[in-house]
Amino acid sequence: MAGASNRPMMLYHETHQSKLRVLHCINAVLQGPFFSDQDLTDLASSLSKTDPTLPSFDDDVDFSHIISLGGSFSLKVLKAALGVWGLQIVPVEPKLDLENAFVCHSQGHWVCVRRVGGEWYNFNGAHDVPERLSRPGLGEHFNALLDDSWSVYAVRGDLPSECPDSSNRYGKWVPPEDARGAKKSPEEMSFSYVSSSPERS
Repeated sequence: MAGASNRPMMLYHETHQSKLRVLHCINAVLQGPFFSDQDLTDLASSLSKTDPTLPSFDDDVDFSHIISLGGSFSLKVLKAALGVWGLQIVPVEPKLDLENAFVCHSQGHWVCVRRVGGEWYNFNGAHDVPERLSRPGLGEHFNALLDDSWSVYAVRGDLPSECPDSSNRYGKWVPPEDARGAKKSPEEMSFSYVSSSPERS
């Protein structure tokens, strides 16, 4: 997590690696390569040592509270990582006028929905670029997610205004004009995880 520098208006986007979806979601919320997979591993190890309800990484036990049996980082690690930057996540029924970022979760899939430069974007790492979301259908789609048993969390606190100079092998900077175009209806929005990356619109 290196020092910060000013950048022109760009969107930071990471494409999914199977065990690093929490990492990609965190960096999408923060809009930059703020964390590496090693950073999250170190956070998970620290959690195991400071939380008496969790096992130590030195023990030969199940770490499902911190890292799933498939190797993915858990909600506890996501909360701890965002907490480093003074951010909290709160389960909510989304109110778009009051929030700037959401974390959505279902069955191991993590998606960040965030406002950048006054526009809403779906930073779904299953796609090669972010997706610009139309305002009218966004709230309705959040309702559909909740009906489909997704967990939706609002990110509360001051989001970073600058990003690190460092980079990682997962992310890239995308001009807003290269984002996939806004969808006309919530049914067309691709919040669910898909295995292939669609073409840019």
